[in-house]
Amino acid sequence: MKNHLSRADISEKVIQLFVDIIGFIDRSDVTEQTDFIHDFDIIDDDLTCFVMQIKWQFKLQATQEDWDHITTIKQIVDLIERRSSPL
Repeated sequence: MKNHLSRADISEKVIQLFVDIIGFIDRSDVTEQTDFIHDFDIIDDDLTCFVMQIKWQFKLQATQEDWDHITTIKQIVDLIERRSSPL
């Protein structure tokens, strides 16, 4: 098994990281379908910080190409399931 967290656990952790890092978004406004760029205009430093935390928290081994088309929480969870090192 690649990691010990269920998909629901991964999703919740990603959402909580997003809410914590961005700082002005209520947890109830975020789901796996949330598009962080289009729904909340999250770009630049906030997005970079979020991506760096995802990589660190999940020991994620992903390339820039993996990240190029990711805009939703669901896509990040999918990437974590595919690419993270065992936790």
